[in-house]
Amino acid sequence: MSLPNEPSAWQVESSDVFMPIYYKGDLAGFFKREYADEIIKFLNQDEVLKKALKLACTDLVKATGGDSKQVKDKIRKYIKISERPKYGTRAIALLLSERQKALDLSSQEFAKFCDTFKVSPSELNNIYAGEVIDDSLLAPLSRILGISKEQLQEVRDGAEE
Repeated sequence: MSLPNEPSAWQVESSDVFMPIYYKGDLAGFFKREYADEIIKFLNQDEVLKKALKLACTDLVKATGGDSKQVKDKIRKYIKISERPKYGTRAIALLLSERQKALDLSSQEFAKFCDTFKVSPSELNNIYAGEVIDDSLLAPLSRILGISKEQLQEVRDGAEE
């Protein structure tokens, strides 16, 4: 929320076909009328969330007796933790959680389901705990997730850039 006299960082001005979008008074680009309001709403919400994160990290650093130079490091840390993992064991654990939700199974039912594909409950727990996934688990995990073994290996090991 902005103060009554404080303009939002992102703003829209009307036009016939495209609407100019302004960021802090400078022209940022043009959007079709039907998309402009929703885009501006999203971008202003993003600004508010960034401010909130900065304030929270500042409060955390002050509360722990840290230096104000640590605030940017904390912000980067929390953003990195919050991003969806693309590679590694965390990414596969997330895919498994999504598969469980898609199948509408409880944790116990999903563990039994995975066990039928030769992934034991302890191996499943190890994946959720972030341990390294052995090559021998790639084939059964790929069947559970419904993706190829090669795709799963790429997720586990990271893609070639």
